[in-house]
Amino acid sequence: MPHQLPNQSPSNTPDEGSRQILETSLDAQFLHSDRHNLSTLRQLGYAFVDLIVDGVLDKQEQSFVKDASPLDLGIGEQGTHWQDLLLEVRSQILPRALNLHNPGYMGHMDSVPLAISIWADALIAALNNNMLSEELSPVFTHLEAQLVRWFGRLFGFDDDCFGTLTAGGSLANITALLLARNHYQPRTIFQGANYRDRGNRPLVALISDAAHTSFDKAMNVVGLGRDYLIKVPTNYRGEMDVTALENSIQSAIATGQIPFFIGAIAGTTITGAVDDLPAVAAIARKYNCWFHIDAAYGGAAIFSPHWRHLLRGSNLADSITFNPQKWMWVSRTCAMLLVKQKQHLSDGFDAHLPYMADNSLNFGNLTLQGTRRTDSLKLWLALRSLGTSGFAQLIDRSMQQTSDFCAWVQQSEQVELVCDPTLNIVCLRSIDPQVDSATLRQQWIDSGKIWLSLPIWRGDRILKAVILHPYATW
Repeated sequence: MPHQLPNQSPSNTPDEGSRQILETSLDAQFLHSDRHNLSTLRQLGYAFVDLIVDGVLDKQEQSFVKDASPLDLGIGEQGTHWQDLLLEVRSQILPRALNLHNPGYMGHMDSVPLAISIWADALIAALNNNMLSEELSPVFTHLEAQLVRWFGRLFGFDDDCFGTLTAGGSLANITALLLARNHYQPRTIFQGANYRDRGNRPLVALISDAAHTSFDKAMNVVGLGRDYLIKVPTNYRGEMDVTALENSIQSAIATGQIPFFIGAIAGTTITGAVDDLPAVAAIARKYNCWFHIDAAYGGAAIFSPHWRHLLRGSNLADSITFNPQKWMWVSRTCAMLLVKQKQHLSDGFDAHLPYMADNSLNFGNLTLQGTRRTDSLKLWLALRSLGTSGFAQLIDRSMQQTSDFCAWVQQSEQVELVCDPTLNIVCLRSIDPQVDSATLRQQWIDSGKIWLSLPIWRGDRILKAVILHPYATW
């Protein structure tokens, strides 16, 4: 009798037919050591290339969402051949996806990805290295380290800067606030949010009322509480009122609170406004606050000699959030947190990986994430492919398209500008009292004209266009 696993009866032993099914499934998913199924895997890869090019990229004329009906999962006991699966993806999945490749899509900060970053994502998945440690991702650990230093210097930091790639700008902002809290009250690393100084004074952070909701999340996550997040008023464009900022700080101090963090925005989510970074930096320095810049969107302007003046003062920050997955057209996910001093990352986390070799650099000690993808590869490939001048030209192109779009709005009898744009984000509203912005938006979507988002600004529903598509039309 053959050897049986514990608690396994002969009736539970897979029959020959089941073994053949398993072997067939394995051949379709894993390369065999004798390489007999190499052509099968290659055929699958080529089929995916055709599906992406023909079914996704070459769909600029297709509607924004072709099929809004529910999807049937269809998961059964037996597997499905990959050719049938790809036919199902083409007929059932792709028509239900939001088509960002339609040049009329300009609703959110969603860019069409650079082709090289699409294929790089497939390569990243195949390598499947883990950015937890140098041991698990040797070349990519050093590639990421070089990239964050390169970007840090691009924003004006010196050679002591560092950073880490993150799964989105929200996580970068949360990490920045955590580093700031631990910098000003290191005992919270051990005693948690219950720690208070001898005067029992709470920490308070200050941002503009146009800042991203990730700061609200951050105050919750790090244990300080949203009640201690002070939102400073902004002007009609969404730029922070610097006088109100200082008044808010003084009021907080007078009531026994400790201002420790000030966040400025370079490219607000709704209007694309950029705060007066040097002025905010001066106030942060005056009151000994950590100065953070959320440049998740607007940071890409640093590549353009014509527009980088908008980021003057970025070198004064203690930390910067930047997302190449937005205005650099790199496929998601690709975001980063940069810090002026590498020691802030080490001190802020005070972590150690006892199950890894004691190498000089383990990113798992410096981030909130453990397992991370090797997004450094596609970012590096994008930079090498276009060069800094290529990105400068793309940024300038976006800004010229924005100017053309504003001219179209000003000539329109349906809409008007809410405010003059700072970046390539344009806010507008319906001027017809019988047709509100939401109705007009749906009319445009139904006609296949343009797809805009519908944010709330100053209590009103308005329309927002983000001019990211290189061939945008309206």
